Amino acid sequence: MSIHHRTYARIPLVLDVKIKLKGEKLMHACTRNINPFGAFIELSKPEMITNDFVKIYFTDKDENDACVVQKGMVMHRGKDGVGILFASDTEEFRTMLKQEMSHAQITATH
Repeated sequence: MSIHHRTYARIPLVLDVKIKLKGEKLMHACTRNINPFGAFIELSKPEMITNDFVKIYFTDKDENDACVVQKGMVMHRGKDGVGILFASDTEEFRTMLKQEMSHAQITATH
């Protein structure tokens, strides 16, 4: 099996993120879809290329806006954004993602 193709479906969820590229450039963006293993991040002018390493900063609204960091690698680049494979699997990130998914479901049903 190749790591170039994801094996789990992502859910459509828009989250504001900040991205640090090559340890220096910080840009604002948002996710289009996400799962615990990766995300597609919308960018109007993708400056990243395949195999770039990035740090993605998520805001945990349920923890007083604490910052949750995910490191990842660009696996796909398109005209509207990049597909990221996360490099780690932390309990902190999974908890934040589960809470965001729950909030999105509540909002969608009301």
